[in-house]
Amino acid sequence: MDSVTISLLTVGAGDEVWSLYGHTAIRYRDRSTGADLAINYGAFSFEQPFFALRFVFGLTDYEMAIFPMSLFMQIYKDEEHRWVLQQDLNLTVQEKQKITNALYENYLPSNRTYRYNYFYDNCTTRARDIILLYLNNIRYNTNQQQVAPSYREMTHQWNENHRWMRFGNDLLLGIKADFPTTHIQRQFLPDSLRKDFESIHTVDENGKEIPLISKSFYLITPQEIENNATSSETITPRIVFVLLFVMILLLTALGWYKHCSLWILDTVLLTVTGLAGLVLFVMIFSKHPTVQINLQILLLNPLSLLFLYPTIKAERKSQCYFYWKILTVCLVLMLAGAIFQDYAEGIIFLALSLLIRCIGNMYHRNMMFNTKSCT
Repeated sequence: MDSVTISLLTVGAGDEVWSLYGHTAIRYRDRSTGADLAINYGAFSFEQPFFALRFVFGLTDYEMAIFPMSLFMQIYKDEEHRWVLQQDLNLTVQEKQKITNALYENYLPSNRTYRYNYFYDNCTTRARDIILLYLNNIRYNTNQQQVAPSYREMTHQWNENHRWMRFGNDLLLGIKADFPTTHIQRQFLPDSLRKDFESIHTVDENGKEIPLISKSFYLITPQEIENNATSSETITPRIVFVLLFVMILLLTALGWYKHCSLWILDTVLLTVTGLAGLVLFVMIFSKHPTVQINLQILLLNPLSLLFLYPTIKAERKSQCYFYWKILTVCLVLMLAGAIFQDYAEGIIFLALSLLIRCIGNMYHRNMMFNTKSCT
């Protein structure tokens, strides 16, 4: 194994939703045979049956793939235009042999496929585990952060310029995505693992600390690739929902002044939020633990579809259906829940917009029109 070098490869962020957070792979070189391989735990195919549906439910299978390093470089330099950083690992002969055997075992047809989970079991954590599992006496020589970031906060560092993608992620992520993470949990991100590898030391039999990284250098520098970073979108989710809030506030005030019903507006609001609520309801059954408990379902409420017809029917008769009371309670609980969960950008303004319509339907009709009480 003296002729073998094992390295960690970190790839910069791309522009596709699955590449925003970078990528990790392993490079295996054997100078005696000329083998130079890239080992990738992130292989998947959109041609898998029901790929999107399986991904949402946490049932997506990824594979370990091995291909020539030259092809790996071609993909990230010429096709995806992303930088690649290599960190050569300072390993003993025995450690290299154990890792080589483990890689071989992993690549057997019965072992190469695994159930992917973005936060807990992904291409980065797989590469980390196959390396660190066979090292002795690992020490992290780094200062621990006083305030541990959450999964949501860490992903926000990488999708700042893709606000609508971030909005979609935050809409699906629940309260567990806002819990503080441990040092090991933060290594799900390629760049976090890269930084941690710089701080790792192993301790030999004589008690001497040896840095895990012998040398670090770019294979593709950021200057070599095209500057394809997407600028932050001009029209952000917050702008859209603030404008929606202002519009609904003005329409509600106009409806009070003109003594007219806004049942068409309420139909649209209840239908759209109800349909979105069906998605959040389905996520309760997902295998992703961070999406199962989501307080945003109190706003994006599937009950709105169930009570849509009787609610609008009563409104057209200048009556107030009891669902407006139920929805008001849900919205107040959702707004209070912002203490515990970070909501998708601008979603608070959508909650306030719907709350205005609840108040308008409950009190305005009873006080101004002397209509029947909520039934």
